[in-house]
Amino acid sequence: MSLRIRLSAAAVGAVIAVGTLALPANAATTSGTDGAAALTKAKATVTDGITDRLTTLGKLQSALAGYKDVSDSARGTLTQVLSSDVSGLTALKAKVAGETTVAAVRADGKAMIDDYRVYILVAPKVHLTHALDVEGTALAKLVKVHDALAGRLAADPAADTAANKALLADMTSSIQAAQGQTDGKDAGLLALKPGPDGKALTAAVKGVSGSAKTARDDIKKAVSDAKQVRDALKGAKKTTNG
Repeated sequence: MSLRIRLSAAAVGAVIAVGTLALPANAATTSGTDGAAALTKAKATVTDGITDRLTTLGKLQSALAGYKDVSDSARGTLTQVLSSDVSGLTALKAKVAGETTVAAVRADGKAMIDDYRVYILVAPKVHLTHALDVEGTALAKLVKVHDALAGRLAADPAADTAANKALLADMTSSIQAAQGQTDGKDAGLLALKPGPDGKALTAAVKGVSGSAKTARDDIKKAVSDAKQVRDALKGAKKTTNG
């Protein structure tokens, strides 16, 4: 049995640093030509930030469409989040274009970050949900593999050794450990909402990412155990036939 579980860099990392908006510090107090230039610069800064986020959201929509392991429920939730963020940021971009003061642009820039959290929350939601669902699918297959191997050992006294029984027991433990790491994590992740506390969101996402990584390691261990039992069964069959 060959099984590889891959988490995307975005899923495992799950943390992208977002800097504060670099708008002119004295823009609110300037007037005339200087004030117009400051307003233009502020608008450009926020508009570029929105454009980048819209580009990222488009890529996330494409990625989600290709993630076949994502459940219908999670897919529906993620589709709604992405669509809503695209609509919201598009409207915000138009609002920025019509602002007449730097203070208003600053407020729009804050909303761009706090109300959407595209990088530290939405992107990890898409990639981590996929990773968790892939792991869930793998675990369901491993349970069937375990049961099949157990049945074959029971039917083959030559292979039903203490060593192989220990491998199956370890496989069971690894599967259960992985299930403990993944159960309910996708629901908790999808329930997270954007907001001003970026550190808290980053910590929450990092916790889910850590669980997914631990589960991946447990799955790899279970696969290794299964391969060893499978090889032992093949060896026992050759000995019997030989």
